[in-house]
Amino acid sequence: MQPTSRYERLLELRDGVRVHVRPIRADDEPRLHEAFARMSERSVYFRFLSPLKRLPEELARRLARVDHQSRFALVATTHRPDGREHILGVARYDRVPGTDVAEVAVAVVDEMQRRGLGSALLELLAQAAREHGIQTFVLIVLPENQSMLGLLRRLGWIHRARLNGGVYEITFDLP
Repeated sequence: MQPTSRYERLLELRDGVRVHVRPIRADDEPRLHEAFARMSERSVYFRFLSPLKRLPEELARRLARVDHQSRFALVATTHRPDGREHILGVARYDRVPGTDVAEVAVAVVDEMQRRGLGSALLELLAQAAREHGIQTFVLIVLPENQSMLGLLRRLGWIHRARLNGGVYEITFDLP
């Protein structure tokens, strides 16, 4: 299934910066590598729960290829002065097979953090998930990732949190 334009929009962040939000496409794979390279070691660790030095090719391919139903991702992009598009943030879900539950992840390049991009992407992702029959999101968050925990609190999305193996498993029903 091809992405539809209903998920595309211009988004104005708290500081007035405008970004384009759209479903991820297979041709975003090189842009995912570029965005990964612009993330700090700390941001990479918080997103992938591992100290990756580079985004493995196989992982980038998997992240860029979704079915737009059970596996869905939104990217926030902007264009450079040379006209090339680049990714500023990604929010994605992967449905747990046979359920109405999806695991969620979000990543925002460091220079765009704390501007409202992560929360906007999560809210838009929740809208798409509801349309695809998903009722519950699950996030795995490191206890030291206070930014993400604070974001989820502000959104009112921490309904159940369980510390398991050194990470929080946060579950919430979609509003």
